[in-house]
Amino acid sequence: MAFPKMADKVVETDVLVMGGGVGGCPAAAKAAEHGLNVTLVEKSKPERAGNCAPGMDEIGPFTRDGVTALDLVKHDKEGGQYLDPNVLYKIYDSSLWALEELERFGVTMRWDDGEYYWIPWFLGNDAKNWLRVHWLNAKPEMAAAVRKRGVNVLERTMVVDLLTDKDRVAGATTVNTRTGEFTVIKAKAVVIAAGKFLRHYDPVTPVTWKYKMAYEFFPEASSGDGHAVAYRAGADLTGMEMIRTSDVRDALVMRGGNFAHNDGIFGKVFTWKGEEVSRAPGGPLDYLELARKGMEPLYLSLEHLPDDFQKRIEAHYVDERFLGLKIAEERGFNPRTHRYQKRFTPSNRNHATGIDVDENLKGSLQGVYAIGDCAYSGGIGCAGAAIAGLVVGDNIHRYVSAAGEPALDEAQLESQKRIALAPLAVKDGTEPMELECAIRFICGEYAGMFRSEGRLREGLNRLGSLRREFLPGLMAKNPHYLMRCLEVRNIMDMAELHLQASLARKETRGEYVRLDCPERDPSLDTRRICQRTEKGKAVLESREVPELKPEYAREKK
Repeated sequence: MAFPKMADKVVETDVLVMGGGVGGCPAAAKAAEHGLNVTLVEKSKPERAGNCAPGMDEIGPFTRDGVTALDLVKHDKEGGQYLDPNVLYKIYDSSLWALEELERFGVTMRWDDGEYYWIPWFLGNDAKNWLRVHWLNAKPEMAAAVRKRGVNVLERTMVVDLLTDKDRVAGATTVNTRTGEFTVIKAKAVVIAAGKFLRHYDPVTPVTWKYKMAYEFFPEASSGDGHAVAYRAGADLTGMEMIRTSDVRDALVMRGGNFAHNDGIFGKVFTWKGEEVSRAPGGPLDYLELARKGMEPLYLSLEHLPDDFQKRIEAHYVDERFLGLKIAEERGFNPRTHRYQKRFTPSNRNHATGIDVDENLKGSLQGVYAIGDCAYSGGIGCAGAAIAGLVVGDNIHRYVSAAGEPALDEAQLESQKRIALAPLAVKDGTEPMELECAIRFICGEYAGMFRSEGRLREGLNRLGSLRREFLPGLMAKNPHYLMRCLEVRNIMDMAELHLQASLARKETRGEYVRLDCPERDPSLDTRRICQRTEKGKAVLESREVPELKPEYAREKK
């Protein structure tokens, strides 16, 4: 089957994996082991793709040292009752199996001495169920496993949109970001592993860097591509109103991160006068209270920590944030003697948002799976992504064997090709990064740390204006700029969903603050906001969170 007038190339595959990161690679490799024809599409190269592209220092949690999957689920639910406990349970319960699988794939999981380096996690006990790793080369190792198993890898390729056949997925359209080649991929199932929804808030402190993204942590360049294509195809998204805060201001010298991991020793917080704060601010409202008392700026101090702990922190940075360590050195910032300014700001890292999935990581659109930070699972990070990828890869053959061949809709193909290539024809239009920065400004100004109905409505009005006036005029000088244009399209869609969901959640909960609704609403403890498209129209509704299934609720050994 071919569409010569619409596609430069047609690829037929059993499974399409969108994203070659720490979730997508294990999913593709495991599915291929079951004899499936697997195609992996990645905007960069799987050897250095995804959130742990530059390295990773620790992963977890795992079910060991007396900690069960049920313990971990209960811990997560205390911090966010709107999470689906069945998804969490399935991932945690598969953690030790996934550890063995990753080692079998050739991923380095042990420390320099050849042993596992287990460290504590915050469960109120001394259990060591978090794994310290040297993951500088984890991505090349995962990519090697993918290629060894014969996966068809399409590098420098961006998914434009998913193709659908009635109520099921039928594949996707893509653009090569170097050649502009438009490819149609026919697939029975699609695994979405494209990372978090980011870049709707400014990622770094100085405004002079507004046209850039953060690179010294995991590369915060994900534009919500996986969320966006799933949403436009009709799959449910949920939790889009939630954000995480960034509370360490000195992002240019030493990025805040796992200061309190390893042996569980905490830093201290001081006021600008040098007085220690008895209770460190746990969220934006705590910080606001201290600010009103004139106690800011506040500073995090690690000066009291013993030398061996300081060395552990430095090892963290070497493994995961070497660039931050280098910048700190050049600026004369010594983490052993200098203090980090703390200030709660809206982060460009959304927390607990994504494609609504069941415990088998299946989305509401038949044939669509979501893993890692694309799945609504509480943002359990790289370890969760790898585990989820292996779980999906190990089971997706059952769906594929019964799915049958999807049909492709020529009207969809024509529409998606027109959208994909339109910016190449614009000669005097809008630079994609300029529009992206305008979206970031609106989100920061109107849906930032402290929200209210009036501000959110004004933000939506302004986003609507940007969509009408500037989105159609996006200009691509070459196929790489075309990728940026398509990213901005995704960021625009997801930013609007972000504000719409924020408008619907009328309460204050954790890091989510509505100044006009300052109290937590107990009736929302077990409800979450879901959004989807239905016949081209946006649908927003509140749904009850599933309860933990009885077979999961029974404590295991």
